[in-house]
Parts: sequence; structure tokens; C-alpha cells
Amino acid sequence: MTTGAHFGSEPPAAGDAGNHFLSGLLDVPIDEAGAKRLNAGAQQFKSLAEGGGFGINQAGFDAYTKVCDRFIHEFDEIFHDVKLLARAPGMGSSSYAKDIAEFNAKVAADGDQSLIPNLELLKQGFIQVREALEIARKNYRETEDAHSQTFAKLRGSE
Repeated sequence: MTTGAHFGSEPPAAGDAGNHFLSGLLDVPIDEAGAKRLNAGAQQFKSLAEGGGFGINQAGFDAYTKVCDRFIHEFDEIFHDVKLLARAPGMGSSSYAKDIAEFNAKVAADGDQSLIPNLELLKQGFIQVREALEIARKNYRETEDAHSQTFAKLRGSE
């Protein structure tokens, strides 16, 4: 079993798990398997950051958190629209229109493969990625501080 955070077809190269996960962040899945894969990858990604497995500089942090924040902040609007579909909106009085409205309601909210639980999983995943990025930025800063102190000591001993 490969360790590290990924959800693509190929496992990451050694030492590249954080970058591998982030490279697929924009490929947002909306099916059950994809949402679960993103969520599991986000959990692994956060664990990797918590273990000091990687750091991220400010520019990288800004770029990736922009994606996460956009999804997280726009989630409520998207979720509201999907909940409207779950109510089987009136689409006419014919039996065909009623069938379509019922179908839309099932797609939106009927079971694990519907949109609502998978959107919730995606939101949780993006929140975890955001948290992992915060930790990774802290890791990066701590590493930079340690290197700066080491170089300062070396200069002082000259």
C-alpha cells in the first residue's frame, strides 16, 4: 500500500505526496467514489502536514488556499440550489414533468450516491486541505527560521 496523500491513478514519487495531492485539487469529483477519494486524500494530506511531512511557502499557500476558500465560501449557495432540487420542484402538470421532478429530487438527495452527501464530503475535504495548508505553512516558516539561525551562527563563528 502506498503512503501519502493522493487520489490519482498513479501513486506519488517518494517525497512528493503533498505536491501530488495538490496537483489534483482542481479535479473536483461529484460522484460518491470521487468525493470519498478526495476526502480520504485530504485526511492523509492533513496527517502528512501534521507529521511535518512537508511545508509550503507563502506563494504556494496563497494559490491553493484561494481554491479551497472559493469552494468553501461558495458551498452554501451551491448547497441551497441542490436542496431546492431535492424538493421535487414543480415542472409542470404532465406525468413526464412530474417524473423529471422526482428524478431530480432523487439525484439531489436520495442516498449515498446523490449530490447532497457528496457535496458535504467535498466540503469536509476542502476544509481539511485548508487546515493542512495552514500547518504546512507553519512547517515551512519553522524550517526557514531554523536555517536562518544556523546561518547566523555560522557567520558569527567566522
